[in-house]
Amino acid sequence: MHLSTALTAFALVSAVAAEHGAGAGPRRRHHGKGPRKRCAAHSALESSSPSSIAASVVAVQSAADVASAAAAVASAAITASLAVNNAYAYQGGGVSHSVLRLQALAVAVSSAAPAASSASSTGTTTTNASTSSSGKQVFAHFMIGIVEPYTQADHEADQSLAKSKGITGFALNIGTDDYTVTQLTNAYAAAQAVGFNVFISFDFNWYSTSDVSAVASIVSQFVGQPAQFLVDGMPFVSSFIGDGFDWSSVASSVGKQLYVVPYFQPDLATQSGLEGLFSWDAWPGQGNNVPILANMTTDQDYVYIDAVDAASKTYMAPVSAWFMTHFPASTYNKNWAFYSEELWKIRWDQILSMGSDLNYIEIITWNDFGESHYIGPYDTPHTDDGSSAWASGLDHTAMLDMAVPYINAFKAAQTTVTVQDEMLVYWYRPHLKSAECDSTDMCGAKPTGWDFLEDSVFVTAMTISGGTVTVTSGSNAAVTTTVDAGVQIFQVPMGVGTQSFSFQTNSGGSGSGSGNVSISADCWNGNYNFNFHSGSITV
Repeated sequence: MHLSTALTAFALVSAVAAEHGAGAGPRRRHHGKGPRKRCAAHSALESSSPSSIAASVVAVQSAADVASAAAAVASAAITASLAVNNAYAYQGGGVSHSVLRLQALAVAVSSAAPAASSASSTGTTTTNASTSSSGKQVFAHFMIGIVEPYTQADHEADQSLAKSKGITGFALNIGTDDYTVTQLTNAYAAAQAVGFNVFISFDFNWYSTSDVSAVASIVSQFVGQPAQFLVDGMPFVSSFIGDGFDWSSVASSVGKQLYVVPYFQPDLATQSGLEGLFSWDAWPGQGNNVPILANMTTDQDYVYIDAVDAASKTYMAPVSAWFMTHFPASTYNKNWAFYSEELWKIRWDQILSMGSDLNYIEIITWNDFGESHYIGPYDTPHTDDGSSAWASGLDHTAMLDMAVPYINAFKAAQTTVTVQDEMLVYWYRPHLKSAECDSTDMCGAKPTGWDFLEDSVFVTAMTISGGTVTVTSGSNAAVTTTVDAGVQIFQVPMGVGTQSFSFQTNSGGSGSGSGNVSISADCWNGNYNFNFHSGSITV
């Protein structure tokens, strides 16, 4: 890859230098008084003559260290291309297509050389944070629309946490807010500082399929940033809905090929301008937003997989931990809960089982508090759409801990989880489902699907060789469960009061702790709350 690119760069340098630096072709007449002066561009061009670059190519051909030779050619290529560029500018002309190609190749070679150098010394391939031409990647959906108060440091905090759990990057969901560009700028700068990836996901609740120029304008501003996620050099772009949007026209306007993987319906897999499809179908019953008492299946995944396979494209699958929304009719009129209590483990197991058909997955979401599927921290400087009524005080970040071995397994193309850090992760709702408060609740009713949920505390034990877990839920008697090695989930009846846990592993580790949210028989501050709280205990 580096060798062939370097040789191509050499060929272009030679051709361009010969044409424009060695006297070939007509010269522009010098106007004005006094002697004609040699410009720095011509001097630099001559110092980067084909013969000097040829020496670098000989080094490439004979060197054992391809990366070093590629870097040498890249350096010469950059010098020559800039010289030609300056010479043209000096002469009052434009820059030729060959020069533009040369500059792009030179930058590509020089960027790739450090990775190749690392590979030659370690025997492995390393990838810059901004590029992944191969390999399985895990992203998380991040809502830009609620982070107007964010600074770059706030973005860095979120991204650093995500990166520490193995997440590759954020899909930055954007609407048309007047602070969108500011926050995209902050997010991209943060990702560059952290060594993280980002890409834009256009939310077509706010855009329309006629907004080609508006979308292209945003894309062109950011796809060249160092933190932009790339696939084979193509900037990765996505969307939430927007079926039929003309991405080919966006690419033409931007002037580069894009790697577009939007949430479109599967029958649009053959549409031009797309490299694949993303699915938002992450919860059972989602098709018509009517909860059902059934676990998530991979049926819809394979509808997508079959469609993209037939079109020789890729599929990005969704993963989510929960879904509950409780907006009254006066705002968004959304009041339902999907059957999600064990979804996090069920779905990750499904992802591993589909591993050979997947290169990308996207966690839904990092910070959508309104639908309760956030896995990032709540205590951030975001704006409140009313969801604080059920999200404030309920921590979901322990679900990140539970995801780590699954993320590692997926990225390593494994179908089973290998536990390295023994841990207990637990989650539960803040009140019994028998609580009644229609008269004070913001919606005046429980969310549809509430009756499918269990009055249970859910526990996942991650062990190397098994162990025992004891759960004391409020005033209920303690329940001790023996767990096998690996990742095992179980539930115990929910009791009003403090939730306490102790953990003993067969490898000799132990830990204990209590959740910092108690379970109540009454509603949550006068409202129904079918969101959940989580925590973890390490040994």
